[in-house]
Amino acid sequence: MNNFCFLSPTKLIVGKDTELQTGKAIKQAGGSRVLVHHSGGHVKKSGLLDRVLNSLKEEGLEYFELDGVVPNPRLSLVYKGIELCRKEKVDFILAIGGGSVIDSSKAIAMGLPYEGDVWEFFIEDNGVVHDVPTKSTPIGVVLTIAATGSEASNSCVITNEKEKLKRFCDNDINRPVFAIENPELTMSLPPFQTACSIVDIMSHSFERYFTPEKGGNELSDRLCEAIFLTCMSCAEALLENPRDYDARANIMVASSLSHNGLTGIGRSGDWSSHFIEHELSGEYDVTHGAGLAVITPAWMKYVWRDNPEIFMKWATRVMGICPEGKSQEQVVLEAVAALEVFFNKLGLPTKMSEMPEIKGEVTEEAMLRMAKRVRITNNDGTVGGLKKLNTEDIVNIFKLAK
Repeated sequence: MNNFCFLSPTKLIVGKDTELQTGKAIKQAGGSRVLVHHSGGHVKKSGLLDRVLNSLKEEGLEYFELDGVVPNPRLSLVYKGIELCRKEKVDFILAIGGGSVIDSSKAIAMGLPYEGDVWEFFIEDNGVVHDVPTKSTPIGVVLTIAATGSEASNSCVITNEKEKLKRFCDNDINRPVFAIENPELTMSLPPFQTACSIVDIMSHSFERYFTPEKGGNELSDRLCEAIFLTCMSCAEALLENPRDYDARANIMVASSLSHNGLTGIGRSGDWSSHFIEHELSGEYDVTHGAGLAVITPAWMKYVWRDNPEIFMKWATRVMGICPEGKSQEQVVLEAVAALEVFFNKLGLPTKMSEMPEIKGEVTEEAMLRMAKRVRITNNDGTVGGLKKLNTEDIVNIFKLAK
């Protein structure tokens, strides 16, 4: 087990009607002038926004609304939010929604006290970011989609729509003060969105599970495996009954635990599937979870030989593959095929050619363009922890995902 430091300061407030506690939670956190950030649409039509705003009024809090968040949240709206917050002297930001709303809120929160361009926190040259945030405005979350884990993570992902770049900023100042999680708020999600959410949750622990370490991490192995098995069993339950409260609750909590750092204690991370997918969604504006359903199996097929032990453990413990009389390659590829079947059962693509957002064939030129943009994580110009991937490797993964 590697040395590690685990930090998870976000208070999780879980259960029915917990959104009614929002105003009290903000006041306890010291907020008085609140930006309420959301996407509009269902948040308004469902009455959730009114319930939350009433809780703010009951606590005597002033608030200002900014809606318009879309999937793969846009830098242009972040700039608009920063301007509004400065004008109204906002001291607390409340995100009502899922990962896109939360990440947009995090970027606004970082940009508000910063004198420069907030995009400087997201871009880099030769693996070095232009600037690092040192302070941020406190934020809270009323979660409506359990997927990205952003409600408890240190990560923020923003898309610069003009440059077709999707970039992240990981910093502990990004962690929300609290996350209110009422599983009933997720019951109205369309099946496709629920499916994408489940893949995203699993992927956050895939990135922490499939790493170079060999042995010595039985606790974090089991934590990751618990996330995988819980998500898969609850997904099956929701196919039968989309309003299964316990299944929704388990998935909602899994979202937070899968990306607050818990499942990665004592081990390094990989994250290449995420960074490769970021370029796919940046280029074609595909839904992140659907993109991960396409990229992850292709990545597994390409890298498993660099740590067959962990892939065998996943294949047997999680995917239920019997290893008797089979080679490691047979077992692992059978497990990956079973994962693809699971994704397809949820109604998700496992090939780029199956994605409706992608019109026509993804050419090798497009693959190379996306591969060159993938964010570097290693000093040698590569990405990934389990297997260090160069541009050629990434193109090969795109080809497997074609």
